[in-house]
Amino acid sequence: MKLRNMALVAACGMVTAVTLGFGSGGTVVSTAQAAEVEGPKVKWLLSTWGKRRGIMEGMESFSEQIAEATDGNFEVSLQYGGVLSDPKENLDGLKIGAFEAAMFCPLYHPSKTPAITGLDLPFLPITDLETRAKVHEAYLHNPVVLEELARWNAYPLMSALMPNYEVMGKGEAPQSIEDWEGLRLSAGGGIGDLMKSIGAIPTAVPAPEMYQSLERGVINGAAFPYTYAFAAYKLHELADWRTEKSSLGSLTCVLVASKQAYEALPPQYQELIDRVKPGAYKHQIDTYTAIDEKNEKLFEEEGLKKVRFSEEDVEQIMDKAVQPSWDAWVAARNAEGLDGQALLDEILALAKEANTN
Repeated sequence: MKLRNMALVAACGMVTAVTLGFGSGGTVVSTAQAAEVEGPKVKWLLSTWGKRRGIMEGMESFSEQIAEATDGNFEVSLQYGGVLSDPKENLDGLKIGAFEAAMFCPLYHPSKTPAITGLDLPFLPITDLETRAKVHEAYLHNPVVLEELARWNAYPLMSALMPNYEVMGKGEAPQSIEDWEGLRLSAGGGIGDLMKSIGAIPTAVPAPEMYQSLERGVINGAAFPYTYAFAAYKLHELADWRTEKSSLGSLTCVLVASKQAYEALPPQYQELIDRVKPGAYKHQIDTYTAIDEKNEKLFEEEGLKKVRFSEEDVEQIMDKAVQPSWDAWVAARNAEGLDGQALLDEILALAKEANTN
């Protein structure tokens, strides 16, 4: 059901909720008979898109753990395929109460949650998924972030972790910054800007057309989440090299609940949400790890050469693109009335702490 029908859904949901006397936190039917965590019967619909995939494994685990702990009395039902809302309108759906939870990616509409877009900046010192989980979990509860989410009736549940992007290419592997000059790469957003700063030519190629474009020489390479996206589109069958541990950056997507629905939960359910998150993050990371192990073997079998930026290359990239992009982000947030530098400093401090621990 798309956003244009949400108002009707919301209205019906409100009538049901009022009739049963629970408010807007879901439908109350009965009290649990026997469960690790006892409480009322509550069902949340979570709006997302596409099919079940790596990025959703954390939330799948989250949902399963909650259902198990409450003997099915608290249900978070993941609705795939964009059946509840267009992906770009999930926050709008939460705002009008059309459903109780959703996934959204700030990149789709940066003006809605500008503070969160700081997590999408290139070359942040976030080199692995464990660090990303710690940084995101802490930053999503920053008072500024909580305030901007509250404007959409949203409260953060957890981050949908995405691996760092890498580049896989065909032809001679670049050995230095100069070798990237003129390479045609499928790369968008901040990563595209980053690659452009070192001489590459970024272009937007739809994922289903990536294989054919690389095969025909329309592009020399592509930036994708490593490793699963490359294997999913079989680019490793054509490629000759891939970058590793380059920390180009990643896309941030967040799983949020309706603030109204979250606050309507009994305290034991709110505590349960916090308790199951570490296990949900671990499940998602373990899923990616298993996929990576399988794909790395495929890449080795294909003889793909590993390319790494040297310390000198990283310094040049920082000077040419990264620092300017960070400065531009800070300036944009300042113009919106936020303290951009304080937000960026917190992200960097959280990353440093996570890497230390």
